[in-house]
Amino acid sequence: MINVVYSTEHWIVPKIVIAVLVILLVAIIVTEGMARVKAGDSFFGKPKAFFIENYDRIKLWGTLLLFVAYIACLDVIGFTVTSIIFVFLFNVLYAGTKKRPVILSAVLAVVSSLVISILFGVVFNITLPNGLCTITLVDLGVTIY
Repeated sequence: MINVVYSTEHWIVPKIVIAVLVILLVAIIVTEGMARVKAGDSFFGKPKAFFIENYDRIKLWGTLLLFVAYIACLDVIGFTVTSIIFVFLFNVLYAGTKKRPVILSAVLAVVSSLVISILFGVVFNITLPNGLCTITLVDLGVTIY
């Protein structure tokens, strides 16, 4: 039987996702290596260019930076506020900084983060990362992470 500590159960799924990603990485390496061997090259031959020419550096590195920062901020700030901030930043990164996309990004960030927080944290009673901005409404028995 698996013992799960209630206060840290929200970290189970990320560990499963990481394990699946590692398995998929190994599968990619093996299939790529086998294709190279079939073509007459070595299994770990020198790869071709990883990125296509003229790739969007801002979006690629911005996405990676925002993702790492999001993970780092979850336990410090809390799920809901961190998600609002980073969903907004991701949307601005991809949609641009014109007035209409920024307003839409803000609305989407607030609504989607609150819906997910209430759905998982209140309805399904699943713990989410809590931090400085976690709000507990004692009279209602509700915690917004």
